[in-house]
Amino acid sequence: MSVKNITVIGLGAMGTPIATFLLKGGYHVTGFDIAKKRMSNLVPLGLKATKSPKEAAKGADLILLSLPNWDVIREVVEGKGGILEGAKKGQIIIDTSTVPPWESEAMAERLARKGIDWMDVPISGAANQARVGNMVFMVGGKKSIFNKVKPVLDKVGKKTVYVGKNGDAAMLKLIVNHTLFLNQAAAIEGLVLGLKAGLDPDIMLDVLTSGAAGSDLIAARGRDMLMGNFAAKGPVWLAIKDLGLSLESARQLGVIVPMGGLYYQLLLNAQYNGWDQSDATVVMKIYEQLAGGITRKIQKSPSRKKRG
Repeated sequence: MSVKNITVIGLGAMGTPIATFLLKGGYHVTGFDIAKKRMSNLVPLGLKATKSPKEAAKGADLILLSLPNWDVIREVVEGKGGILEGAKKGQIIIDTSTVPPWESEAMAERLARKGIDWMDVPISGAANQARVGNMVFMVGGKKSIFNKVKPVLDKVGKKTVYVGKNGDAAMLKLIVNHTLFLNQAAAIEGLVLGLKAGLDPDIMLDVLTSGAAGSDLIAARGRDMLMGNFAAKGPVWLAIKDLGLSLESARQLGVIVPMGGLYYQLLLNAQYNGWDQSDATVVMKIYEQLAGGITRKIQKSPSRKKRG
């Protein structure tokens, strides 16, 4: 049976564009969010707003969660007025959040006893990428259920990958983020070193983005970092949560991740400095302070020579 009726719970930075793409894709979409305005903003597109997760779950073939952390997810699913009070056998719940793999696996086991399929489906991509459908979905759970949800996810993102059993996709998301944070650390160290040495920042950025050291991170955030613009795309508090989950997974598996542990301490230092809502790359300010300060000389956009 194909998926026709979809419920989206959590209509924030990721949930809103997901629901929007689903509505435009022709699905019947029901939504719930504790912020009523987020629901009302989507009503003109055809969203059916509800008063609780319990109400939102009724009649859905697929329930998609886009929530901030595991405590909220568990309350929405298993708490009073939660999904399970309105759910029925045969429904599918997919969780797109970054969560502890062991918790996601345990949830799948509990829901299976009730005849409900749970899938961990974290996303590689930030909110700005979600708005243009530039997301990669990683899916963990039964392969047969993956085949049912893939057409839905393909309407929203650019790629949908089956990772393996329940918990595997949640683990892969932690690895993706862990690697991203270490890319941040490498970029920060290099950029601060170059600025302290007095290199032309435009030339430095041009070579970095076009050469062997180039990365999506430097291409997307390099100029902002050089300008000292740390407006949040991935805030410090979220990075601390995600990297903390990765470090805990490493501890459970007996894997040594010293660079991740060091960057985690720098993120905590940024939090202690009151930069919790800034982009995680604000760690660069710590490096600058340790370097005795640096001078920034970079334009908002690349300079262009006038044609003669």
